[in-house]
Amino acid sequence: MDRLIKGTIATEHPQEHWGFLNVEGKSVLDLGCGINSEFTPTPWYFLQERKAKNVVGIDSDKKSYDWFKQNYVVKNFLPIMDMVDRIEKFELYFGYYKPDIVKMDIEGSEILINALNVSYLESVQQIGIEYHNLSCLISCEHKLREAGFELEYFKFEHLDVDYQGVLHGYKK
Repeated sequence: MDRLIKGTIATEHPQEHWGFLNVEGKSVLDLGCGINSEFTPTPWYFLQERKAKNVVGIDSDKKSYDWFKQNYVVKNFLPIMDMVDRIEKFELYFGYYKPDIVKMDIEGSEILINALNVSYLESVQQIGIEYHNLSCLISCEHKLREAGFELEYFKFEHLDVDYQGVLHGYKK
């Protein structure tokens, strides 16, 4: 299958990794928002640099959660410590928050989106998914196409796009 490669990702810096998401004035669901000691956390990037309306950040790492609670207390950011590892969690967060934009970097659990009813994706205008193997990629492609998204791809330096990369889904 031909996949349109839009760019290459060489670092974990949010601008390089997620800069294609147009979050200005939008509600963002950031699945896997954990801190990275080397770069700006994605919630900060989305709110401060890209002017998102609000961000719900979900990560299972207690260190990240504690860091956000101590260092990044702003009214338009809600940190939640949870592991998104079951379809019920996807239904909960997509259904309750009804995000405009979704950023997903949840280390393989993205494959679960395949079981999500497309009605949960109705509010989503753009979605960025870091996938971790070919079966995850194919599952995500299938679900996003079913929900009416156009797709483009960002590959990681030195990796085949079928192995790992970032899938960008957007509605026209």
